[in-house]
Amino acid sequence: MPDVQSVERAFLVLRTVATGSGGVSDLARRAGLPVSTTARLLATLEHLGAVVRVEPGPGFRIGPSIGDLASATDATAGIATRARVHLEALVAEVGETAGVSVPDGRREVRYLDQVECDKDVILRDWSGVSVPLHAVSSGLVLLAARTESEVREYCAHGLARFTNRTTTRTAELKRRLGQIRKDGYAWTVEEFIDGVSSVAAPIRDGTGHVIGALHVHGPSYRVKSSNRKVIRALLATAGRLSA
Repeated sequence: MPDVQSVERAFLVLRTVATGSGGVSDLARRAGLPVSTTARLLATLEHLGAVVRVEPGPGFRIGPSIGDLASATDATAGIATRARVHLEALVAEVGETAGVSVPDGRREVRYLDQVECDKDVILRDWSGVSVPLHAVSSGLVLLAARTESEVREYCAHGLARFTNRTTTRTAELKRRLGQIRKDGYAWTVEEFIDGVSSVAAPIRDGTGHVIGALHVHGPSYRVKSSNRKVIRALLATAGRLSA
């Protein structure tokens, strides 16, 4: 049945794009389809918002309509797709790298995506990496949204040290989480990696629950807690993404 075959091929192209963006020829090779067929399917998928062109191209990545479908079953699933345009705007405003993350189980935060700045010194891409909640600003934002018993449970497993600045005492962590709840954002200064600082703000769903975090990070000599511009821009961007 031709219609069924078209649907199967369209899903094949989508899955291929999901494993890594690329141009028509590259995607056709990876999907095992003719270039002409792949180009036709990509044009239709682009019209539907299922894929979008990578700028500068040529290339395609998963589009917002797929994020909408995913988020219908998982509130965190569509965050990366929805966040991209907000990350790009945030980077343009503050001139530093920005990223988005979600909880990964009970003890870690997973970085979903990041947009790099154009400075000479930039950090590695952390997309796909999971790290302990207490060691990074995004994780602290997520921890601050938990109940006292949930925080106590997290601390019961021990607070691993990564640098000499990592918070490893339960009382100090609880004090910091209380301040984060009041401020609405979290700073970490060289607590996971020496020389790297970051600030994060929560992303909320329609009910107000914290489902992820938006962050700005960079070398400590550039990203400083005294920079109110970065904080204001981050909070405003997190608010728009939550909305």
